[in-house]
Amino acid sequence: MKNRYNNYLLLVLLSFLTLVVVSCGDDFFDINEDPNNPTEAQLSQLMTNSQVAVAGAVGLSTGGLSSVLGTYTHQFTRRDGSDRYAIQGNDFMITTSWQHFYDIAMQDLRVIIDEGTAEGNMIYVGIAKLLKAYSFSVIVDVWGDVPFSEASLFPEITFPKFDDDAEIYPALLTLIDEGIADLNNADASNNLTPGSDDLIYGGSVSSWQRFAKTLKLKLLNQVRMVNVIPGAVSQINQILTEGDIIGSQSDDFELWYGTSATPENRHPGFVVAYTQGQPIFYISIWFHQIMSGQNPDILTNVTDPRIPYYYTDQLLPGEAPQNPPEYLESDGFLSIHFGSSHPNQAGNQNVSSTAIGVYPCGGWYDDGSGQTVNASAGTGVAPERMLTNYARLFIEAELALDGVTSGDARQLLIDAIQASFDKVNQVVGRTGSSQSIPSLSQDTIDYYTNMVLADYDAGDQDRKLEIILTQKWIASYGYNVDSYSDYRRRGFPILFDPNNDVGPFAQFTSSNEFMVSLPWRSEDLNLNPNAPPQKNPYTDKVFWDPN
Repeated sequence: MKNRYNNYLLLVLLSFLTLVVVSCGDDFFDINEDPNNPTEAQLSQLMTNSQVAVAGAVGLSTGGLSSVLGTYTHQFTRRDGSDRYAIQGNDFMITTSWQHFYDIAMQDLRVIIDEGTAEGNMIYVGIAKLLKAYSFSVIVDVWGDVPFSEASLFPEITFPKFDDDAEIYPALLTLIDEGIADLNNADASNNLTPGSDDLIYGGSVSSWQRFAKTLKLKLLNQVRMVNVIPGAVSQINQILTEGDIIGSQSDDFELWYGTSATPENRHPGFVVAYTQGQPIFYISIWFHQIMSGQNPDILTNVTDPRIPYYYTDQLLPGEAPQNPPEYLESDGFLSIHFGSSHPNQAGNQNVSSTAIGVYPCGGWYDDGSGQTVNASAGTGVAPERMLTNYARLFIEAELALDGVTSGDARQLLIDAIQASFDKVNQVVGRTGSSQSIPSLSQDTIDYYTNMVLADYDAGDQDRKLEIILTQKWIASYGYNVDSYSDYRRRGFPILFDPNNDVGPFAQFTSSNEFMVSLPWRSEDLNLNPNAPPQKNPYTDKVFWDPN
């Protein structure tokens, strides 16, 4: 009787196991797969991660491109590889920005495009293509020839070739058109719209469309003087006729940082300048002299009212710094010269040097109190500005001045300056600081604009272009990719030349020649048999560079 009972239990157990196995199929024995921790990232996670990586690659941080290019375009001065135009392919700023682009953003964007296409999530696909197009436009603009057609195809392609930069730009314009078409794909089967995972536009398809057309306008302007894009001028005019481009601050292509320190979500420039105890970004003396009206060649005797927003003095007027300074003005502005070997250039000035301010990094507004910069001086709330309304207006002003369009260059310059001041006020309004920070009044904006226009109206064609691109350079403070391109494309703004300096510290200043492109990441050249030898960044120009 006992054996019969045991046999019955065994039959019941076998029947139950058979039912379970048949019901669960092949998934039953996937005991190492945790449904709460999937091995494949969701499109939403990849979208967020790729956007953070792109902003980090171009931005103002220890490893972002604007760190080195901000030094090369003389808004900042640093004591590292970028000083004396001496950065190399194994320097941190090169390896980090390259890694953010290729090892993080491009990998994520490829998955979004491939899986999103298979799933019918074409809005995600369209956004990913636009992010890819923007990223590669920056990569080409600073490095020239780079892996493109075979990039991010591992494991299919382990060692990608370096494509001719002149062949990449047309492909980027095609990619933008594809992105626009994907955003408008009404037949997509599963067209999910991003939400908070889209840190730039919050899932607004119309905003992404306006960005796409503005990015296309920017790229066409970049290459219109070389014979690479047939009909570039007609395409420019078509875009402007159609409209639907970035037209307000709400359309700006930017990523806003927040206040969180754990996890870190503050602007990277704030983290570097306000929390690490040692200045990294000194304010360029060249930039300061132009902003304060001390340059004898441009904006002479015109003080820019954005100075207390852009940077802040830690010293009160007449106050002695902690160590003998290299450069100190009576009002408390303290900095160091580019390429200098002055005896005082290396002295510790962490509580004395002038620091970056509320704009661009959410730091301290200079209220004249001599505030010491630290983690409590500011919030770190500020955007990484990558393509803005004011930048679009400066592009249009350049196009109108050159006769490419029928626009009024002077009025577009006025509109661009206004938009750049409005952007400062927007950052002030959103920074959330406990400090009382005044907005720039319209009377102040108008007075400054009229001073600029007096110089503009008196100038010839070259002078007018210089003023447009100098104002664009000032407005873009903290985002330096476009200024680096403008200087190579058009020769403006005029930048400090350490090799011909006749200033008070000329005997202490030396430098290499200006780098017309950045060196490639050394690691890629060493490991990739299809990579070329390291370039000469002093002579190897980007294809659109005529100078």
